[in-house]
Amino acid sequence: MKKKFFIFISLLLLGIGSIHAQLSKDSLILQASKLLRSTPAKSLYLIDSLTIAGHLTSTQNGMSLRIRGQALYISGKLKEAAVAFAESIKVLEAVNDKKEVGLTLIELAKLYRKLKMFQQAISTYQQAQRIFEEIDDKNNLATVLNEWGVVYEMMEDYPKAIDYYNQSLTIKQELNDSIGIAYSYSFLSYIYLLSNNFKLAEEYGVKSFHLFTSINDPISIALQSSDFALVYEKKGDYSRAIYYLEYSDSIAEKMNYADLRSGNYERLANIYASLGKYNKAYTYRLKYADIKDSLFTSASQKAIAELNVQYQTAEKDNNLLLQQNRINNQRYLLVLSFLLLVIVSSLVAYIYRNKKQHEKQLQQEAAYQQELLKMEALNSMQQDRLRISRDLHDNIGAYLTYIKTNIEELSIYPVDNKQQFETLQELTSETISELRRTVWLINKPSVTIEEWIIRLKEHYKKIEQIAININITNTSKTLSALFATALYRIIQEAVTNAIKYSGCIGIRIDINSNEETFSFSVTDNGIGFDENEIKPGFGLNNMKQRAEEIGSKLKIESTPGKGTAISLQIKV
Repeated sequence: MKKKFFIFISLLLLGIGSIHAQLSKDSLILQASKLLRSTPAKSLYLIDSLTIAGHLTSTQNGMSLRIRGQALYISGKLKEAAVAFAESIKVLEAVNDKKEVGLTLIELAKLYRKLKMFQQAISTYQQAQRIFEEIDDKNNLATVLNEWGVVYEMMEDYPKAIDYYNQSLTIKQELNDSIGIAYSYSFLSYIYLLSNNFKLAEEYGVKSFHLFTSINDPISIALQSSDFALVYEKKGDYSRAIYYLEYSDSIAEKMNYADLRSGNYERLANIYASLGKYNKAYTYRLKYADIKDSLFTSASQKAIAELNVQYQTAEKDNNLLLQQNRINNQRYLLVLSFLLLVIVSSLVAYIYRNKKQHEKQLQQEAAYQQELLKMEALNSMQQDRLRISRDLHDNIGAYLTYIKTNIEELSIYPVDNKQQFETLQELTSETISELRRTVWLINKPSVTIEEWIIRLKEHYKKIEQIAININITNTSKTLSALFATALYRIIQEAVTNAIKYSGCIGIRIDINSNEETFSFSVTDNGIGFDENEIKPGFGLNNMKQRAEEIGSKLKIESTPGKGTAISLQIKV
């Protein structure tokens, strides 16, 4: 910022003839263009300074108007940006500078795209395309095709968008433009993500990521890693999404890339919230808020501190000039004081405006937090409802259906069958026990492992062929209601399937737990099966679904003639 501050003062003084600029106008225009993405306000100040200084060629004037329009566009002043682009095109067409006209047309088309004036955007891109084809500028032609593809992406015409991105990629490959190719892969990855084609989204994302890595472009690697994580977020592969977001953050931290880190933290907070890991979600939400605050505070403090340094330097120079020529230095001091007053006033206005925007953003974020909490509460309630209804359907519903069938048979064929009545009585008792177990799991927010094992042993105490082996280091450790229910039902379903279908004479349930993990296995010595030759039924799918709900994966190992083992391991 120190260097830019001197450039700004030098250009203002150039207009009155007191100081000569140290850089050419072309280099200053290039510098203003580079500042657009990082600090558009500085870019605008630099362009305005050039305009005040005057003596620009027509091409320089046209380029300056385009950069001014870009800075206004980034700042959200779209109407003023449109006027600047129109004036730029008019000036550049007058001197027949086709390349610069084409570049301004690209920016004007972006503005139309922003306003969702898609037909005007397409028409403007067509004009730019004709110009770059005429002057054989393949590099900028590829840029037009990429930007054009974004229009169709916004119109949700994904096949056309993909076609334009591929055309751009072909040109970049012909030019052997590694960076351009990497960005084209990135565009394709995102459009396939929007099309729900996760395979191609992942494939192009990997290509883009590796290419940025090979050319050692840290900023692009960090950005692509963050974008790549979005593919896995959409796929529901949260572990990989977390990995790439954290990798992006590790690079952004070294580069002090605060904006990217802020976005990464917000997404990590949302992922952990969706996984029910609210402690981690809260931690990342705090990191996100801290960086948002520091972005405003550090920028303001740095601007004021550097302004003070520049002012002191200017004062020293003024004293030296005073010794050389009293009259000239008095004039210079007057001009400099006026300029400093203008600069300080501008900075104060800028800081005040940023503060207001920051306060507004904080209010919006607070409202968003409240909505997020509401949505999480509703989602949690809905999940609880689904879990309760599934437990009632899978277990108690099955018992009641069997009882009802037996009662109907007795009403149709009334016989004095004591054994059948005893069976009904036993089933009714078992239904009541199952209902109590279900209510026990539902009513308690968490249970200890010891309580959970007692319930499990009680459930299978009458079945002699079942042996339960326990290896627990800390039985007082707690399980959430969701975990306890899912684990209990998976074991219950696995044992039921073994009894019904395996023809086994023995079933072993092994339960192991340490400070970090909990695992179990249900093993029978039955007939076994070949997984490739059977179609998974409702029971097997239900077990897999329950395992996925708690962030684990069910492992099934079966060999014909040697029995079946069903196991699961999860971090507690």
